[in-house]
Amino acid sequence: MLPLKFAILVSSSRCLILIGNDCVISQMLHIQGRSHPHRHSLFELDSALASPIPHSSSPISSSSDSLLSSSNSNSNSASPRRRRVNKLDRRLSYNARIFRGMRLDGVKPSAEDVQTCRREARDAFTDASERDARLKAIDDALDTVEELIMFVPDCAATESDQFFVNELSAFLAWIYSSMRFSGYISCLDAHFRDLKDRFRRLLPAIPYTSEQRHLITLRFSQLCLEYAEMVDEESLEWCKVDMQYLDKMITVRERRNSIGKNSGCDNYEAEREERRLRDIADRMRYNLERIQLAWQDCASESRVPEKLV
Repeated sequence: MLPLKFAILVSSSRCLILIGNDCVISQMLHIQGRSHPHRHSLFELDSALASPIPHSSSPISSSSDSLLSSSNSNSNSASPRRRRVNKLDRRLSYNARIFRGMRLDGVKPSAEDVQTCRREARDAFTDASERDARLKAIDDALDTVEELIMFVPDCAATESDQFFVNELSAFLAWIYSSMRFSGYISCLDAHFRDLKDRFRRLLPAIPYTSEQRHLITLRFSQLCLEYAEMVDEESLEWCKVDMQYLDKMITVRERRNSIGKNSGCDNYEAEREERRLRDIADRMRYNLERIQLAWQDCASESRVPEKLV
């Protein structure tokens, strides 16, 4: 495990890791904008990438997704390790009960339902003035996610299914980012294992040919940066494999756009898609570089990060 010697400071556009010898865990959690108990960076990320996303209808066959299931094949059905309160000792949240009933009735929620749940959870968390109330808001949100994740298909072949998975990843990212930067520091390693298990379920559902897949991996890489002292090699490998496919997509789009321009065709939407893909790649590459920077600093002091999962 990485030594707790670096702080993550949040600016309006990106995260910077600053190395400091005297930094302790309490200092790590004092970020800019102390008056706001939650983080906004992941919402800003969604806003920056919120343009309509075209999808490819031809999923690719690849063994790369075996990375996501090789070490935790039973993690999808296992009960979460993160509980601070035994689930049997309290009632499920209202939204969780609704989605459980829908599942039993064979009714599938929409991506808009996930968006609504995320807004409600964010509002409940922001409006809470006491720590216990914020803790309950997070627990209720995780209850909801546990029910929603049961609706994730093994292969999200339709655009609506992919949008649903993408929105669920945004919900997860908000939850674990809020937990990371709101003083819930007693079980950071368990929190990272839990978020990793959940993304292990989401990522294989969408093929690498879909832009939605890379958006989800980008969110995961952002969380890896925020939990950098807990991240493991396998998590970074997921991101690196995704980067390889993303670079191939960019190369193909660039070639097509170049051919179109040479033939006198001006495809504005294709150029926008290429710019979006490049933006995703740049952000993901930045996150990985910052994590590797921290790991290199650790290795230079002969301390090797411990693999958590």
